[in-house]
Amino acid sequence: MVMNLKGQAMLVGLMLGIMGFMAAMIFIDPLVDVIREARASDQLDCSNASISDGTKSTCLLVDITLPAFIGVVIGLAGWYISAKFV
Repeated sequence: MVMNLKGQAMLVGLMLGIMGFMAAMIFIDPLVDVIREARASDQLDCSNASISDGTKSTCLLVDITLPAFIGVVIGLAGWYISAKFV
């Protein structure tokens, strides 16, 4: 069965979107290691209750990094896949 050019472009877009998503998911494990190291007691010491407000907000930003990364990756993969369909 032979597809036309638009059908081939949609299939390639789908494959590239999935491949990009999978490649980005590989980066989650090193990112988690970096987050753990940043939150450690010899760095930000996020588990300490007597840290300053600035350090608390930095800890919050470090904690938000992983969900934000996953959200951006899912959004970009979905955008790339859907852009090829339109």
